[in-house]
Amino acid sequence: MDHCRYPESTVQLYSTRGADEEDSEFLFHLKKSAEYAAVKAVFGWDEALQRKLHNVEFAQKRPTIVEVKGQRVGSYLLQEKGNHLYFCRFFLLPEHQGKGIGSKILQQCTNLADKDSRLVKLCYLQGNHVAGLYRRFDFKVSHENSEFVYMSRQPNPDDRQS
Repeated sequence: MDHCRYPESTVQLYSTRGADEEDSEFLFHLKKSAEYAAVKAVFGWDEALQRKLHNVEFAQKRPTIVEVKGQRVGSYLLQEKGNHLYFCRFFLLPEHQGKGIGSKILQQCTNLADKDSRLVKLCYLQGNHVAGLYRRFDFKVSHENSEFVYMSRQPNPDDRQS
């Protein structure tokens, strides 16, 4: 289990662990709570289709679960994709957004990418409010369409962690 702490404090911000079978239902509801409005605006929310997509994604690769005080509050997945890393399935329950957890997770992932001199790519649905967070971590829009915004971040050699 990974633990992340505020540097100036001994208060634990969050911990992580790999998802297991018992997390599947939580992850579906997490995605729904985080993306319902954006999915509905872009595609229309079809519960059966979203459930099917979730089951396929969960079977392909399980994300990392984010916990605060032993309670599941979010997820993310950082995947190896040839010459780059792909950051996806990044969701936090609404009541845990804006508290620095997302920033710490993204910092941890970009530090890893910088250490290995790897490009990081991601995409998100049009209308999702996460764009500002990604821009703060030097992600740039590479292209977009009516459904998705695609971003990437070049490795920053000045930010490499030893």
